[in-house]
Amino acid sequence: MDLVNYVIILGKSYLWNCRHKDIKPSISHFQRILEKKYETEKYIAYKSNRIISFRDKWKSYEELFLSG
Repeated sequence: MDLVNYVIILGKSYLWNCRHKDIKPSISHFQRILEKKYETEKYIAYKSNRIISFRDKWKSYEELFLSG
């Protein structure tokens, strides 16, 4: 799945959950959720020996959020 589409779907799900629970959405909270998804997929990629496809998929995310 394209990373942009994945982030959009994850964002929509986050907003729906916030609305459902009457919680004010927060960018920092969403970023933590995205980071958890990143770490989970990274772990799965290492365990299944697919780190190259993982790096290709998450390259733009790593450049934006993990560079500094």
